[in-house]
Amino acid sequence: MVVRQAVDIIKRAVTGISGLQHSSSWSKPRGIMFLAGPTGTGKTELAKAITKQIFKDERNMIRFDMSEYRQAQSDQRLLGAPPGYVGYEAGGQLTNAVREHPFSVLLFDEIEKAHPSLMDKFLQILEDGRITDGRGETVSFQNCLIIFTSNLGITIPSATEPGKRVVNVSYETDQEYETVRRKVIEGVQSYFNEELGRPELLNRIGNNILVFDFIRENSLKAILEKQLDNVRERLMEDHAIRLQFGPEAQKKIYQYAKAQLPKGQGGRGIGNVVEEKVLNPLARFLFDEQAQRGETILVQDIVEDSLGLPSVRAERKK
Repeated sequence: MVVRQAVDIIKRAVTGISGLQHSSSWSKPRGIMFLAGPTGTGKTELAKAITKQIFKDERNMIRFDMSEYRQAQSDQRLLGAPPGYVGYEAGGQLTNAVREHPFSVLLFDEIEKAHPSLMDKFLQILEDGRITDGRGETVSFQNCLIIFTSNLGITIPSATEPGKRVVNVSYETDQEYETVRRKVIEGVQSYFNEELGRPELLNRIGNNILVFDFIRENSLKAILEKQLDNVRERLMEDHAIRLQFGPEAQKKIYQYAKAQLPKGQGGRGIGNVVEEKVLNPLARFLFDEQAQRGETILVQDIVEDSLGLPSVRAERKK
């Protein structure tokens, strides 16, 4: 569902019909996405995939980690310091990037971590498609696709303990996607309407809130296989060593990854399993056995000692 929603937004952007219901749609950004949901479920990866599809290279995405913009003066870093202030001549990180690359995918990662004063700037960008930087120059966002990511809705403010947040959505208690989606959207709406007091910004985002589900067992195999493929490819590229996994090893790795799902860490949790149960023991094997370029390493099994330290049982082939 999320991918289909994203594709619709991209098609609106490509055909130039985004926002035609508004009288000033010509000046608005090409498209807006607000990707919400649990951590490690692919929000940033979707943004990279969209960029790669549009520009054939995911490096054309301009990414801002909004946890770096927590301070009240953070708007000066993005838009440039006003005249008379230090850094005035340098301009802003965002405005400089868009001026240099007007056709861009802009990713604002974990938008809720930014200082609230920045939200007024985003309101202007989403509404007018342009903003004036610290040097008084107008920068247009008309040809940009703007993507926000957020974990809003996963936790919510405690009703009894001010300043504390409590779990609102969890892997184990919320098994149905529609439940996750409803709770997350309600959390996003509550944040903008009540915590932030910016309902007008939520209105600019509109129905472009795309909610990701937790990584469930039905999608685990594909994600795990993708990560193992990455290991195979890098080992071949860097060391000319062909890596294979036997049935028993594949079964063990899947079981390890499956056991991580209830923790709700998503793809990152799966990646941690691959590192701990595959990469670490594989590195020991390659080092200790002095594996050579051109060899094939067949990992037949993964075994653990009495302390739980994994090692690979593998066979070397010329």
